[in-house]
Amino acid sequence: MSTKTRNIIRISILFCLLLLPIFCALAMAVDIQYSVLKKIAYFAVVLVLLAIPALFLKARTYFIVEGVFNFFFFPIDIASLYLNKQSTSTAFLNNIFATNPSEALELLGSLWQVVVVVVLLWGLYFILAFRVENKRLLPQKATKIILISAGVLFVIGLVAMLTLTIRNHKDRSAKDTLENAFDLVWMKLYKIYPYNLYLETIDILKLQHQQKQLQKQVESFSFGLTSKTSDEPELFILVIGETARYDHLGINGYERNTTPLLAQKSNLVSFDSAFSQANLTATSLPLLATRVTAEDPEQAYAEKSVGEAFQEAGFKAGWLTKQIPYPFVNRIMNQSDYAYFWSKGIDVVGNYDIDLVSKLREFTEDTLQFFVLHSLGCHFRYELRYPDSFKQFQPMFEGLVSYTAITEENRDKLVNAYDNGILYTDYFLSELIDYVDSLDRVAAVLYISDHGESFWDDERKLVLHGSYQIVDVEYHVPLLVWYSDEYKAKYPAKVSALHNNKSTLISSSVVFHSLLDLADIDMDSTLPKPAAIDNSRSICSPVLRRQDTIYIITGSGETVQHSFANSQILNLN
Repeated sequence: MSTKTRNIIRISILFCLLLLPIFCALAMAVDIQYSVLKKIAYFAVVLVLLAIPALFLKARTYFIVEGVFNFFFFPIDIASLYLNKQSTSTAFLNNIFATNPSEALELLGSLWQVVVVVVLLWGLYFILAFRVENKRLLPQKATKIILISAGVLFVIGLVAMLTLTIRNHKDRSAKDTLENAFDLVWMKLYKIYPYNLYLETIDILKLQHQQKQLQKQVESFSFGLTSKTSDEPELFILVIGETARYDHLGINGYERNTTPLLAQKSNLVSFDSAFSQANLTATSLPLLATRVTAEDPEQAYAEKSVGEAFQEAGFKAGWLTKQIPYPFVNRIMNQSDYAYFWSKGIDVVGNYDIDLVSKLREFTEDTLQFFVLHSLGCHFRYELRYPDSFKQFQPMFEGLVSYTAITEENRDKLVNAYDNGILYTDYFLSELIDYVDSLDRVAAVLYISDHGESFWDDERKLVLHGSYQIVDVEYHVPLLVWYSDEYKAKYPAKVSALHNNKSTLISSSVVFHSLLDLADIDMDSTLPKPAAIDNSRSICSPVLRRQDTIYIITGSGETVQHSFANSQILNLN
């Protein structure tokens, strides 16, 4: 065999090894499984990205550099694909960083066969890399082809993302549309190894820094609450739902029976006229987790959260989330007595909200406790939010749905898939209530969605959420409160007020005050501070104030005053 032939064989084997995590992604990553065209595009982009460094480096140097910065870390991406059916995510990488050395060694010891295979592959790669002839890897003509291909792929991607953004958000300006398209193209690198690994590592380091800065801002903050004493354990839970529309719950008058289990619950109150203060999770969540309102949203980063208010009042607090935490949430979780998030991304099969109930069982103690459960709810892609047994409303898309399927022609299929998500939320909340009820203690569960969802509901033809225009269905959200028999016996006046207030027009600004009032937490009257608890914003208070004018934040980030008093939805009830 000639020297040239041996060199070609070495180079071929090295390229195959470099593509190993890519081949695994093509076989296992759920977000590219539903389209052959998407697989081809994914592989084409990978080849171009892999070839670009070869334009500037000689062969041996190229493979050594790729070995150090690419092949050396391939087990991380393959492990993520095996466990989560997606390439390395920030959450998965965050879990790795959080693992202590003893846990890592214990895990590696249990997987010694895999470790041996990985070490052998590393050895094979670097032996071959050092034996490759160190001359130009690609001819000049190939260089031009690769550069042209990279440009063409970028333009195609940008046009595709522009089309998608325009189709889903007709109300956005040309500048916002273009920025969104560039962001979507850039985000594709987060799904391609090894770029995802480095981009997410940078993000984690940034998040950790931001988290520390946020903690410094609130370190000395106090609500001035009195520590509650109780001989009996008590449990209060805030469930933050995702993308649930008020008018798609059967118990709220929807023509479909999407809430058969909740409809059978005693001690459950559904509020008719509750509106979120924002139509995006990122802006709505801080307003639900603190006492801050849409009038001054930035104040959410200068105060502590509702869980920390409960801690100040003598409770143990926890935050369990199905969504990927960002600095605001990470700071809160770090201060919690119990905290847990799942490393699976939102586009992964088998990542269901019922896991929150299982984890809650592990953390429940015979003491005063408060939890926030942040669910995936009905976040698009809807069909991933529930197992096959909940596919009651048909027809709907089979397999993973692409964003390109979000067209008005497919409205019925999308709504069916969405309503099945509401049906699963009914099951999740019912199981949660059943568990809490089985504890036989003073307890209450408050559920509210972060925002709603549009389905071409009027002549503006808007879909999904985050619209720059004010759309009732994106703000009108379900707000449910369940209380135990023991709670009813101890706080009959609060229960009476809950029922009396169920039709009062309110915003999500009531959540913080209502939770503390539900738990009968008092102010420390000796401290000269503004009242942390505003009874006029508590749904279990007889002096709850109707909010005819509500401050809300639109998808553009603009804060506006709006009245939902004449909402078409409200008039239908």
